[in-house]
Amino acid sequence: MDPAIPIRLLLAAVLGGLIGIEREIRDKPAGLRTNILICVGSALFMSLSAQIAQLLGGDPTRIAAQIISGIGFLGAGAVLHSHGFVLGLTTAATIWVVAGVGMALGSGMYLVAVFATAMSLVTLYFLSFIEDKIQGRRSYSYALVVTDLNQALASINKVLQDSSVAAASFNFKKKAGHYRVWFNLLIPRETNIKIIQRLSEVPEIIQVETGSTARDFAAVLPGEPGAGEPLG
Repeated sequence: MDPAIPIRLLLAAVLGGLIGIEREIRDKPAGLRTNILICVGSALFMSLSAQIAQLLGGDPTRIAAQIISGIGFLGAGAVLHSHGFVLGLTTAATIWVVAGVGMALGSGMYLVAVFATAMSLVTLYFLSFIEDKIQGRRSYSYALVVTDLNQALASINKVLQDSSVAAASFNFKKKAGHYRVWFNLLIPRETNIKIIQRLSEVPEIIQVETGSTARDFAAVLPGEPGAGEPLG
């Protein structure tokens, strides 16, 4: 066995872990363990393909092509479609890059792997702030139909807390055996998408409507005042 293989695998765990920590901090589906395993697995397969090619002959790039195909399936699984929005594209792209880092390490291209990891971290950590500045914060209004008011409010507060935002006030009105709850947030577009996706998973919430202003709910809340009945 090539004595360099354990070193490559250890470096793959470190570099994949650095990217995974950023994903874990942002509470993304592919976090620390996933990125470490992808990077280590890619490095392992590349190292094995080179060893097999030396012993038995053949083209070592064939396994590399299969790695790329397999990573494509993982990336596709990370992409979600929810309420007309596409979520998880950055996570899928990160998986793709982490696999490339592992492949570079498995091929003995250490500097390339380190440089690619550094570029990925700069993109994930620092360019997100630039994106927020470009996109800016805007006011979003939410109108929900819920079956259990108290349980729904607890779940909404949990979603907002996990997203590091807070509603100034909640308003509600009972109608046709259900409750309509609406509130406003001043947040970036990406946070808005995340909140919609999380709210859609709450069992007590049977309908989610959102818009840029309260006027967007003229048809949803006919004749209901903008203030409603405040809940605090």
